Amino acid sequence: MTTGILLYPRFSEYELSVIISVLTQANHPKIFIGLNENTVKGEAGLTCIPETTIDQVNIEMLQSLILPGVDDFQHLIDQEPLFRFIRKIHEQDAVIGAISSAPFMLAKAGILKDRFYTTGISKQAREFLGFFNEKDYVDAPLVFDNGILTAKGAYFIDFANKFGQVLELDFNRNWYR
Repeated sequence: MTTGILLYPRFSEYELSVIISVLTQANHPKIFIGLNENTVKGEAGLTCIPETTIDQVNIEMLQSLILPGVDDFQHLIDQEPLFRFIRKIHEQDAVIGAISSAPFMLAKAGILKDRFYTTGISKQAREFLGFFNEKDYVDAPLVFDNGILTAKGAYFIDFANKFGQVLELDFNRNWYR
């Protein structure tokens, strides 16, 4: 089984750095998935070429999915194909990890209903967006609830270690300290 890593414009490169290393260290298959076939530029300017797209990937091979944060997600708010893709992955009981602002995609897709979560998005912004359930928000570095891992962006190392642990990967957790 494979871990899908979603790439979209302005994704946070540093939030992916350690999780990619964990997956690589464990010899765990990964695939980089774009919204379309275009190159994707991260928030720091790193240009990436997705291997496949949300419309082309064989979702049955995905055991898990990673959603990096994004410094400005306005361009993703109305990406219904993205939210439909996330729902499909969730419906097959895949583990989903979302860091920093990325939990907004889970909330918008309806996946955070009745699940505890955390995010780097402020309470004011969560309320403004209107699709977060505030009663389930936990002010913690990371939260794992029923197959969904969420984390604040500053905890990207802990996020990667927990994701690897949830997938029962064989990797050296001390490598990143």
